[in-house]
Amino acid sequence: MRLFESLEQLEKNEELLRNQVNLLPETQKKEFYERQSTKLKDPDTYATLNWFFLGGFHHCYLGKYGLFALELALLTISIIGLILGHTSVFIILALLVFYELPQLFFSQKIARQHNFNLSCEIFNDVRKG
Repeated sequence: MRLFESLEQLEKNEELLRNQVNLLPETQKKEFYERQSTKLKDPDTYATLNWFFLGGFHHCYLGKYGLFALELALLTISIIGLILGHTSVFIILALLVFYELPQLFFSQKIARQHNFNLSCEIFNDVRKG
């Protein structure tokens, strides 16, 4: 994930991919759009999940179940540790916050990059096949 890539560069890459797709034969173009429509994720939904739910549920939306499980486990351990009075869990919580803050503020861009990467994979598969 290129979190700090400019939005303009992402838009250029998306436009380049659209141009490449338009050059495909009609059957491959149809297959590309059919496969793409079933796999793309809505950036607004991802952003909403990111803003309103703790524990990394937004990772599930993009299919990153391992990352979700790790984040949820760390958050659960931290909360239990706080309840039991272990102050050392503040380190885990701080790391989670520092990891999640950029994802929170760049959530729409992250979803668009995810969609672009998926679209590139689909394009390469369709072009080969």
